[in-house]
Amino acid sequence: MSEHGGHAFYFTYLRRELQHRRRQALLAAAGLAVGVGLVVTVTAATAGVSGAEAAVLHSLYGVGTDVSVTKAAPDPGTPDPNSAGTSGSAHKGIGYSPGKRPQPVDQLIAAAGLSWLPASAVAQVARVHNVAAAAGGLTLTDSQFTVPSLSQLGPGGKPPASAFPTTSSVDGVDLSYLGLGPFASAHLVSGRGFAGSDASADVAVADSGYATAHKLRVGSSVTIGFHRFTVIGIVSQPPASAADVYIPLARAQALAKSSPVSSFSGMTSRDMVTNIYVAAASAADVPAVRASLARLLHAATVSSSADLASQVSGSLNSAATLAADLGRWLAVGVLLAAFAVASLLTLAAVGRRHAELGTLKALGWPGRRVIAQLLGESLVTGIIGAVLGVALGYGGAAIVRAAAPRLSATVAQSPGATPPLSISMNSSGAHRSYPPGSFHTVAVQMTAPVTATAVLLAVTLALAGALLAGAFGSWRASRLQPAAAMSTVE
Repeated sequence: MSEHGGHAFYFTYLRRELQHRRRQALLAAAGLAVGVGLVVTVTAATAGVSGAEAAVLHSLYGVGTDVSVTKAAPDPGTPDPNSAGTSGSAHKGIGYSPGKRPQPVDQLIAAAGLSWLPASAVAQVARVHNVAAAAGGLTLTDSQFTVPSLSQLGPGGKPPASAFPTTSSVDGVDLSYLGLGPFASAHLVSGRGFAGSDASADVAVADSGYATAHKLRVGSSVTIGFHRFTVIGIVSQPPASAADVYIPLARAQALAKSSPVSSFSGMTSRDMVTNIYVAAASAADVPAVRASLARLLHAATVSSSADLASQVSGSLNSAATLAADLGRWLAVGVLLAAFAVASLLTLAAVGRRHAELGTLKALGWPGRRVIAQLLGESLVTGIIGAVLGVALGYGGAAIVRAAAPRLSATVAQSPGATPPLSISMNSSGAHRSYPPGSFHTVAVQMTAPVTATAVLLAVTLALAGALLAGAFGSWRASRLQPAAAMSTVE
């Protein structure tokens, strides 16, 4: 028989055998499909959780930020010569009492858990080996309220609603490095973003949620520290972004300096930042950069995105742990079971084909041709299993997207900052708590993206399982003796 005729006979025989044993072939393909579908589903769910966690980290750190440097606020009652006040001590040294006329108050303090770093530290960080760029940031909380007049007090001295502060978060942005820090995660909705010429201007970019709540649009004005800022743009941000309003860093520093609760001990308006955002030369350099900065700024907290990820709590963290641990072992277990089922079915099929295979060997088929025939049948079964498995995986991912609840992540208000504990004593003993606003919880919608890598992995696993099963069956078939096999022919 010619080579061409041999190939034609091979594929004709392969097709007829699969048709003749379609039930067994489909059963083996279904077993592989279940395992492959589960792998695709679990991989998609894990990728969705990882993507949700990455969205939280990027929105806090900024897309281009690898390392963040902050300085923790001192514990309550501990003096800090470089502090402009922190949550829990915002009114330190300042009292507000009702008088003859209402008294408006608009004060800026550092965000909860943060203290001040000298701006000169930004230049020091930028000179560290393998640091590509460094930018300073100033994360502030703006509290606005009105001290009522005596005539405005209600029965029993109850203050009116205007006496209770409304707060907003303000982020001073280094306009020279807009790709570093939380502002890098913002997407422009309307208006324009910052330009280099805005460094000393009273302009602001507002978060879309904050703008909607306060009926702001491009051209509106917001008041920060008794100064009016014109809104030049509206941005949408990932859910974990902390700032309601962004203003140029120089203006934020000047406002913080002039705040009534400021105590900078002779600092100039450009001498303070609360955050230093750092971009490493490459991802491989991040650990070395982090270690170098920790040695350089020993009084500060130096953290990478990996450190921040370990601090994320809530259902997002629980889901990530579950997907990483349970999903991995569940997928491995089901795949092993699918491979075992396919192998047993192939071995059983070979056992029922003793006479047929013995006849082929008696007609002159060499062992390698018998092996090639069985491997070919297994390969086709694997391809069918892969197609069905990918389809099941897409269906499973769709179910995950539809049924998954919204996840939540609880993170510190400022990246890398650990808010100070407040300790209070009462009759039941000591109670530890964090100041209000130290943490915030964000909701994250879980997705389950099916990537090309996951599909390729699924196809590879299906084909590997089918070929493994075929290898066992062909090994057994190659050991058949024609005479013994022919003796079973009736």
